[in-house]
This record gives sequence, C-alpha cells and structure tokens, in this order.
Amino acid sequence: MMSHDKIGVTRRLEAVAGLVMLGLLLMVVRAVDLQWVQHEELSAMADNQRVRQFEVAAPRGQIVDRSGRVLAESIEVPSVAGVGADINPKDLPALAEALNIPLTKLKQRIGKRQGFIWLARQASPQIAKQVQALGITGIRIEQEWRRYFPYGPETGHLLGFVGIDNHGLEGLELAFDQELSGEAGKIQLRKAANGIKLPGHTWIKKPQHGQELTLNLDIGVQSIAYAALANGVEKTGAKGGSVVVMNPQTGEVLAMTSWPAFNPNAFGKYRPKDWRNRVVTDVFEPGSVLKPFTVAAALSTGRWTKDSLIYCEDGSFEVAGKRIKDDHPQGWIDLRKLLVVSSNIGAAKLALDVGKDDLYGILQDVGFHRKTGVGLGGESSGLLPPLEMWGPVETANIAFGQGVAVTPIQLAAAFSVFANGGVYYPPQLVKGELPAEGHRVLSEQVAKDVLQMLADATLAGGTGTKAVPQGYTVAGKTGTAQKADEYGGYSKDKFTAVFAGAVPSDNPKLVIVVAIDEPQTSIYGGTVAAPIFKQIAATALPMLGVAPQQPETLQEGEWQLQQARTTQDIAMPIHAIYGLSLREVRKLTSTIGVQLKLHGSGWVSRSEPATVANLQAGGVLEVWLHE
Repeated sequence: MMSHDKIGVTRRLEAVAGLVMLGLLLMVVRAVDLQWVQHEELSAMADNQRVRQFEVAAPRGQIVDRSGRVLAESIEVPSVAGVGADINPKDLPALAEALNIPLTKLKQRIGKRQGFIWLARQASPQIAKQVQALGITGIRIEQEWRRYFPYGPETGHLLGFVGIDNHGLEGLELAFDQELSGEAGKIQLRKAANGIKLPGHTWIKKPQHGQELTLNLDIGVQSIAYAALANGVEKTGAKGGSVVVMNPQTGEVLAMTSWPAFNPNAFGKYRPKDWRNRVVTDVFEPGSVLKPFTVAAALSTGRWTKDSLIYCEDGSFEVAGKRIKDDHPQGWIDLRKLLVVSSNIGAAKLALDVGKDDLYGILQDVGFHRKTGVGLGGESSGLLPPLEMWGPVETANIAFGQGVAVTPIQLAAAFSVFANGGVYYPPQLVKGELPAEGHRVLSEQVAKDVLQMLADATLAGGTGTKAVPQGYTVAGKTGTAQKADEYGGYSKDKFTAVFAGAVPSDNPKLVIVVAIDEPQTSIYGGTVAAPIFKQIAATALPMLGVAPQQPETLQEGEWQLQQARTTQDIAMPIHAIYGLSLREVRKLTSTIGVQLKLHGSGWVSRSEPATVANLQAGGVLEVWLHE
C-alpha cells in the first residue's frame, strides 16, 4: 500500500505536468492565432512601423508663347515634413530654431497627429540645410514644385497663379488646371527599428508631368503693350486700363494686359480685386467706337453708300422727347465725314432709318451679346438689351455707344471684322491643332468701305490723329463714354477713354484696343488712348516684320503730315498743328506771341490760318478743337 507521502508527490507531479501541457497548448494556440488568424493585421502593423508611403506631386506643364518662350514653369524647392509618431518632443526646440518659427507654433502644427505633417513648405535652401544637419528622427526634407513666372507682372493677369498645393487659382493656370497638373506619384520608404531611414526607395507610382500649354501670345508684343499701358495710365492719372492686340486675319491674341498689375510670383501681397483680368471681366459703354458698326448696318441695307448724305440738324436733334447734341454742329455730311467728325446725331438718324432689327443683328453678329470663349474664367458676356426693349430713344442711343456694354476682348474681335474683309473670328488665346474657323458677318465691300472711312478718321480733321505712328497708316475710331452711376444715370466726371484701330490700314496686321478707366488729365479717347495705341503699333510692327513706309514711298504732303503727327517736340509742329492739345496750342501761341481764338474742346481738328509759320506777333490764330 502506497504511503500518503508518495501519493502526494505523484499528484503534485501530475499537476505540474498538466500545467506544463496546458501552457504548451496555450502557446500552440497563440502561435496559431498569431501566424494564421492575425497574420495580415500584424503584418500591416509591422509595415506601418517600418514602412512609410508618401505622395509625390507632379511638376506642372510649362506654359509657352507662340515661339516656345517659357512663360510659366515649375522649379524644385525644399519643404520640411515629419511623421508625428516618430518625432521626439525633446528635439522640438532645436527644430523650431532651425525653422525660424516660435516653439509654440511648431507644437501647435504637430499637435497630436501621428502621421505625415508639413512643417515648412517651400522653404529656403538655407533652412532646409539647417534642418537636415540636425539629423532628427522623423524629420525629412521633401522636394516640392513651385510655380515660377519669368515675366512677372507682364503676364500676371493672363497666366494667374498657383497655390501651395500646386493647383491653379487664377487665369490660365486655373482654366487649364487639369491639363497642366499631371498626376501625383507615390513613393515607399523603409526604416530600421530605431527609426533611422534605410537607403533606397520604391516607386509605387511614378508622377506624370503635366501637359505643356502653347499660347498664340507673343511675349515681345505683350511686353510692349504692358509698358505702353503702364506709361499711359501713369501719365493720365487714370484708375486703370487694358489693352488687347490681335491678328485680325486669324483671331490670334498676341497680347492681353491690364493695369493695375500684380506679380504672380508674390500674389499674396496684392488685393484680390487686383488679380482680375480687366480684358475679359470689365465692361464699359464703348461710346463713339460703336459708330462704325452703325454705319456698317446702314451700308448692309443697300440703301446707303459711303457717299450718301445725312443732315445733322446743326447740332441738336430730338428723339421722342430726348435731345441729342453734337459738340461740333454739322449740316449735311456724308457717311465718311460722319465717322471723321464723330457725329452723334448722324449716327442716331442713321440707326432710326436702318431700323432696330438690322442694327441689333449686326451687333449680335460681331459678338456683342455673348462671351468670346477665349478660355479664361470670369469672362463677361457684356450687355446688349433684348430687342423688345429697343424704342426710338434706345435705338438712337445705342447707335453712338450708349446703353450697350462690351469687354475689350469683345471689341477687339468685333473690330477685326473691318480689318479682314467682313469675317468674324473668335479670339484664340491658346494655340490649337487647327486654325480657328471664321464666319462672314459683313460683305467684303461693306467691310472695305468702313475700313477706309476709319482710315479717314485718323487724318487731319479726324478724331484719331494721335494714334498714327510715323511711317504707318491707321484705320481707327476714338470713344469717350460717360460711366454709369449708382442712380441709373451717367456720371458727369467719370469717363472711359477708348481707341480701337487696325494698322496698317491698307493691309491690317494688328488690331489694337486700348481702354482707359477714369483718366484725369483728359477724358477723350483721342488724347488718352490713341497715344498708347500709337506707341504699341510703332514698336510692335517692326518687330513683327512690318516695316514703316519710307519718305520716298509716300506722297510729300502725307509724309509731312505724319511727321507732324508723331513729333513730341512742341516747337516743331509750326507747319502743321493738327492733333495738338489745347495746352500745347496755348504754349505754342504764347511762345510766338500770337492771339488765340478757340472753339470746342479736345485737340485741334482745324485752324485758320492752316499754319502759323507766317503769323507775326500780335496775329490771330483761330482753332477748332474736337474729341
């Protein structure tokens, strides 16, 4: 019989063996659970501890001009990033000092986030080097893309700008953001158990570059237009302005600029209202610039010719109880002189005879009721009242540019119709695979006749003499329009001065529209906007291969007239004073001691005698001034 002691020992051994077996069984169960049941979850946790994935932005496509000159490009810049879970709080003071930011701000930026954090985006190379030298675990230097605009303010309104996240926010950068952006890539990095990054990386997906965007713009013409506009706005004390330069034969936009300007490389320093592209967003009443379209409507009926006469009521005409006046009263004049002297009454009577339907049709055909589709956001469709709202007064007012509003780009496209023989081309800013298709809106003869009348309007006695550069001829029209006020009427002291023209007039290569907002030195398009047109044309045409005519190829009188027009020296135009301002005439007559008798306002359109060359001190010079 076994003793009680032996029985106790046996039982204890059995209990220990049972516990050992149970432990082994639990270990097997745990191993099975870890290796099979939780394998995927645990593997993912392990990967999260030693593997990091990061998105890598793609460089945006370049924007280039018609000759391939770069207007916008992406350049690599360093940015400081981190992984919150890996950053040791003890390293934060040194990191804040290297980043040149307060420690409290750095702590707020990291907060309780455990994943990827941007700490300093698009930092300077010096800061990036200082951070890298610290060797802090969890901190890394990433290469990002920053947009750079080589021509700065010259292209600001047109190109727009790109935000910190590499997406377009204004201008062409916004309008073509999807094409320019490309596709971001993804990279995988590994690190050791101590958090140190292991060398090498694996691309999960490589970034795809954005598409290149080619414009019809000529950056040389753009720079010329920008400089001329800036100079003109400064000289006239204007609130702002805009310029469009187009090839009338194709609709290609060669230049588009606005003022005030802003630098897209530092857009945050400017007010949002200064970012807008006035060429497509701002509307204005065109004033007398609309009269050529009224004349075109009349010629298109077949009842009127350029030699037809119209009675201008000696300066005062009433339509349905509303009185229309001309600054320079006229009697019977032909349609050519209507544009030369810019008669409101003549245009109004012409429109009333033609009828509202035909005038409305012409204005629609040349695009004054719709967006041009030039490809920029924020474009205005302008204002052309519905036909049912046109009574006699409205028809008469619209005939000389009141009650209708246009954008500079609309006006440039519409004016090109006269320059290319009657075909409307939608403005083409972005270069397409095929040329734009135009459609005829005027007969070739009507367009030719109006173009000739517009050329006459820049000769002696016309309103556009100050737009003519030496060696070239211009077909153009001035406009001086009162701005609408907040009460539904017209301001008495706020105007838009406009000049629209084609050059050279016999074979137009350029159509240029200049609109100046609230000029202070003068309100007239012929005084304010025309000289800007002249500066652009005189500089851009030779650059484009259109040489000025030499003296021997011009008639003697025409060459002398052009010399008189283009001179900047007040002492030289003694033999031809056409186009001088009132201030210039006063200075001239006071210099030679001649008495001055004035009629009207603006600049000289006629004088008696025709020259002052033979006037003696005490003589009388009588001049007629006109807008």
